[in-house]
Amino acid sequence: MKEVNKELCDCGKVATWDYMPGYSGGGNSYSCDDCVHRGCSCNYNSIEEFPDHLPEGVEGIDWVWVEIEDDDILGKITKENGYWQYVDENGRPRPCCEYSYSEEGWEVDDE
Repeated sequence: MKEVNKELCDCGKVATWDYMPGYSGGGNSYSCDDCVHRGCSCNYNSIEEFPDHLPEGVEGIDWVWVEIEDDDILGKITKENGYWQYVDENGRPRPCCEYSYSEEGWEVDDE
């Protein structure tokens, strides 16, 4: 049986996330679950802007308030600003929506 080679994260683990736009300069677009950048404004939800879109589940387990000292776009964010985001089973914010996920990882393209 042929062994399948998988794309690797820079840390050497099998990559489960791929940054779909890619990186210029030949950077590695693949990341493992531990190294993928998490917490992106594309996953923030605003109670003020979308009052009908409230979080489902338990605060602190399924979702958390966004609290950041200096967001690149929004500046300082506190609970009082009313932004929340879903988190994974380990309490981590989701990666940017531009990442694609594959539980098994991606096969190396031999071309």
